[in-house]
Amino acid sequence: MEDTIFSPVPKEQIPLKEFIELKKSVFFSWPTSDLYTFYKKIIVAWVSIFPLFLLITSGSYSIKENIIKLISISFLASTIIPFTILIRLYLGWGYIYKRLLSSYIAYEESDWHDGQIWKKPESWKVRDNLVASKEVLPIISKLQKSIIILLITILPLINFTTFKL
Repeated sequence: MEDTIFSPVPKEQIPLKEFIELKKSVFFSWPTSDLYTFYKKIIVAWVSIFPLFLLITSGSYSIKENIIKLISISFLASTIIPFTILIRLYLGWGYIYKRLLSSYIAYEESDWHDGQIWKKPESWKVRDNLVASKEVLPIISKLQKSIIILLITILPLINFTTFKL
C-alpha cells in the first residue's frame, strides 16, 4: 500500500522510517527494553562516571574532611549524567512522536535551505497515529516517570549538600 502512494519525501525522512531507525539505534533503543534492563543501563552509566565525580569533588578543601558530604556531593553531581541521558532520550522520542502525529511532513530534498512540506495521505495519518499512540507514547511515559523518579531521588541530597558560605 505504501508503494502505491507517490511521496516526494525522501525515504529516510518519512516519520515511520525515522521511528524504525530510532528504535534500531543502540542508544535510543534503551527505553524500548523492559524496565529492569532500562534502569540497569541508566545505573551502569551513572556508576561508571561516579568515580570521576568523586575524584573531582575530593579536590575541594572545604569538604575534604567530611567524607559523608564528599560522597553525597559526588553522588549529586554525577546524577547529571543519567539526567542528561534521560532528557536526550525524551527529546529524541518526543520529536518522533510529534512527526508521527503531524498531518504534514516537513522535509529537505537536498540541503538545509530547501525545506518543503507535504500533506500525509489519510492512510499514512491513521498508521502513524496508531504507531505514535501504541509504541511511542508508552516510551515517552516511561522516560517522564524515570526523570521524575531521578529528581525525587536527588531532592533530599540537594538540601543535605547545600553549603553555607
